[in-house]
Amino acid sequence: MSAMASKFVIFTILSKYFDTDTYGVYSLQATTITIAIFILGFDFYNYAIRDILLNKERTATKVLTAMSLYAVSYVLFAVIGYVLFNQIDYFAQYTWLLIGICITEHLNQEIYRLLLAFKKVLVANILLFIRVAGWTLYVLYKLLLEEASLGIAEILIIWLSFNAMTLVLTLIIFAKPLITNLKVATWDKSWLIKGLKVSVIFYTATIFLKIIEYSNRYVVEAVLDESAAGIFSFYSNFAMVVTIYVSTIVVSYELPDLIESSTTDNFVNKLKRYKKLLFLHAAIASVVVVICMYPILIWQGKTEFIALWPLLLFLLGGAYLMNVSLLYHAYLYIKHREKKLLEIVIISGIINIIATWILTYYYGLYGAASAFLVTAIVIFILRRKAAPKQLMGI
Repeated sequence: MSAMASKFVIFTILSKYFDTDTYGVYSLQATTITIAIFILGFDFYNYAIRDILLNKERTATKVLTAMSLYAVSYVLFAVIGYVLFNQIDYFAQYTWLLIGICITEHLNQEIYRLLLAFKKVLVANILLFIRVAGWTLYVLYKLLLEEASLGIAEILIIWLSFNAMTLVLTLIIFAKPLITNLKVATWDKSWLIKGLKVSVIFYTATIFLKIIEYSNRYVVEAVLDESAAGIFSFYSNFAMVVTIYVSTIVVSYELPDLIESSTTDNFVNKLKRYKKLLFLHAAIASVVVVICMYPILIWQGKTEFIALWPLLLFLLGGAYLMNVSLLYHAYLYIKHREKKLLEIVIISGIINIIATWILTYYYGLYGAASAFLVTAIVIFILRRKAAPKQLMGI
């Protein structure tokens, strides 16, 4: 939680430190990095971790095979990213920094997921803290205590450095088991192909889900301007606190156990617990964000941000609905209803794109926020409708 909190503190500090246009550019860069993390690796972890948890044989081989896939994806991303980022004015001068951050963020996240699956929760979150809180706190130290003048490039360099340091630290901590398991691991082509056939569904679904969560920022920049994108990203980042908090406190701890219990008589009780935790923690996070928002805006002191504070209510409403609907999403995922999950996000993604363009064009930032809320309502309804009726009463 402290690692995630530090990330949002840095976004808040930079919203005051940068002018609105520069903050808009940085927000779009950070959003692009977030999206790239999901694009890299083809969402293979969805298949790999579920298979490792349910079938613990040949675990080392599965991990090695998955990592080989990621290595190939990093090379492809470096080539495509170089071409793509150089075509965007406000990305071009940071191309290699952005590529480096995207790759190291993804690799660290995959290691984090594996550690959670292996029930190494404490060490996983310590490494997460070092990586995320490390660079953000260092930037805060430079800005607030040393009163240094930092530009976007300097901030990205610090970010990349802490990512690389965390990877080195992980290798040191797990050097012995890594060496031991590498001796018995082999590359499994058939497992990889089988996994890719399943993962392509998750991958497509993830792309559409990220379109729902983040495309509105790019639409705002295209329809309005970079300043408007900065304001919208500011409130979107705070609404995302709900998702990150729920993912960290509930999903990362409860989902592996829920998957393992899916073949036992205790599955229904586990679902009840999962539902209770999702509703409770999504509500707690939403209330905390609303309470904290006012003093943050006063401290920030920018009238253009303060005037648009109701945007947060639309975005929080959407974030709450999407998080509580994870109950139905988890059930469909565990029961291998991948095609239904894909259908839901494709429908929702298309609605989101159309609604965001139209409503932003006519109603500005409030239109973009309303489109996100409408999309969240659609996702909640579709996920709930796809789940069995007996799930409604738990």
